[in-house]
Amino acid sequence: MKRASRTLHTFTLFVLLLSGAMIFPVVAQDRLATLAGDGSVMLRSPSGEVLVSLNPDRALVPASLVKIPLAQVALTTLGEDFRFETHFYRNDSGDLLIRGLGDPFLVSEEVARIADTLAQRGLRQIRRLVMDDSAFEANLDLPLERGTNQSYGARNSALAVNFNTVNLAWTADGILITGESQTPLTALARELGAKLFPGEPSSGEPKGQRINLGDDPRTGLRQAQQLFQFFFEESGITVSDSSFNRNAVTDEWTLFYRHRSSRSLRDNLDGLLRYSNNFIANQLFLALGAQSSGYPVTTEAARAALQQQLAELYGDSFGRDPQSLLMLEGSGLSRTQRSSAAGMMHILEVFKPYANLLPEVGGVLRKSGTLTGVYNFAGYIRGPDGLYPFVILTNQAVNNRAEILRLLQRELQRQL
Repeated sequence: MKRASRTLHTFTLFVLLLSGAMIFPVVAQDRLATLAGDGSVMLRSPSGEVLVSLNPDRALVPASLVKIPLAQVALTTLGEDFRFETHFYRNDSGDLLIRGLGDPFLVSEEVARIADTLAQRGLRQIRRLVMDDSAFEANLDLPLERGTNQSYGARNSALAVNFNTVNLAWTADGILITGESQTPLTALARELGAKLFPGEPSSGEPKGQRINLGDDPRTGLRQAQQLFQFFFEESGITVSDSSFNRNAVTDEWTLFYRHRSSRSLRDNLDGLLRYSNNFIANQLFLALGAQSSGYPVTTEAARAALQQQLAELYGDSFGRDPQSLLMLEGSGLSRTQRSSAAGMMHILEVFKPYANLLPEVGGVLRKSGTLTGVYNFAGYIRGPDGLYPFVILTNQAVNNRAEILRLLQRELQRQL
């Protein structure tokens, strides 16, 4: 009886229906408390009634759940139809300078479209390609998993192609090939692939590996230059000098073409939330700084712009106070960031019009947040009367979030 009483004291659990209040059974309450440990769980009805509230004000590491408030701020500040730009300049020597402004979706297909457009505008020959990544400060204060070659650890840059990664694959015979048909195997990709062990191909299919381009910004710029050169030549534009060139635009350059991305902000957010892409997240984070303070973007300016917008959207404490949300960047890789379940629930209430941007699994629109020892979910359970927002924050060794979510779903289905 003592355990049941303690659990009832910890929880606020009720469902308000026309027939009256219905309460999650004590056994479900006990199971939630056991699974969550020192974590937090919240669930609300479509009309805002609190159905579950376990440790709602406890500050915990949110991980990638911060991509939800980032998306809301971007939508509010930049607008759904916002499009990143990339600028192309020429000088009297016949060079072409490519100035990146942070487009996270400067992928192979986009580069091919740009090459065709420049050819249609009469560009036939380039002496040198010059890469300009000066729109972002040189040493971004952003969290990175140093030493990893995994794609989630890609370095942010004002000028990067294919999320600052390369996709490599090996045939059953161990021959290095491109991991995606739309992207050629550049000289840099061959150089990187030669350092990797191809692994064991399965069923005769090529075994692929997407890797990031490391901490040295010149590596990413070399890949960008080689990819642009390939597609320029595919479009009939000759590049005479293939040496690597990096410089910032000056008065000697004349703007030749201003490219607007084929992807709107909403398209970017679909990729961000569906695949939890850290690179896209912090490109958007830095875009907020550019919108507020111009170029070159600093992480300090981006952080100030983000926190100002969070405060305007959700209240003065948001973005700065761990009891609601302490947010310093967009990816969620930073373990310094904090959120309470109550704070994240407030975010979900505002984000409801964009709930469908979240990936759907088994009737649940959800975003995960995962680091070592951090296992979170936040989103919406679909019900016959609307969306039930929920938050699961567990910073513990055992990953119980899926079981907690199933328990919430089961009890809702039983009572509704």
